[in-house]
Amino acid sequence: MNNQFFELPEEKQLRIVNAGFKAFAENPYKKANTADIAAAAGISKGLLFHYFSNKQTLYEYLFRYGNDVMFRRIRELLPSDESDFFEIWLRSQRAKSEIMMRNPYLMDFFIRVYYDKAPESAGNMSFYSDLETTITALILDRIDRSKFREETPPEKVIRWLIWAAEGFMKRQSDLGRVDIEQLNSEYTEHVLFIRQHCYKEEALQ
Repeated sequence: MNNQFFELPEEKQLRIVNAGFKAFAENPYKKANTADIAAAAGISKGLLFHYFSNKQTLYEYLFRYGNDVMFRRIRELLPSDESDFFEIWLRSQRAKSEIMMRNPYLMDFFIRVYYDKAPESAGNMSFYSDLETTITALILDRIDRSKFREETPPEKVIRWLIWAAEGFMKRQSDLGRVDIEQLNSEYTEHVLFIRQHCYKEEALQ
């Protein structure tokens, strides 16, 4: 990848990124057309390949860009003195929703990467797993464990919430669209339901 890409104005970088997200979200990797990406971004195909040496490099950059932006924004929205597990989780969810609004095809792109299981995604899936581990460790390190019932430790609850999030995304994928507001509302309701059954009675007061 050519570092000259990072010297571009932020607005132009974002235009290229969103054009890439859109193409890879709407098409399997092999059918995503780099000429369409360049046209949507308002640059030539030659210039696109000047910044990204090939289609695979662009694809991998988009995946890491999306995850990095999401992770940084989540950290920004989490106050250092917050220790309530579910408040942290919901704040991170709101951060993701905000980012998806700014990058409208980001969630569609992630869903495509996750469920296509294309060979080109192998490195991305490993990175995704590592990022998930990092975020989980970040949350577990700061929460008040005393609020949880003994039979529902936070490690178990995190697995439930991740599985639920994957299920919500899969349903949106099957519908052929991602309605961010609906997804966020329904998932928040689910998180609060789990909270009622995982916290001790006194922690719910």
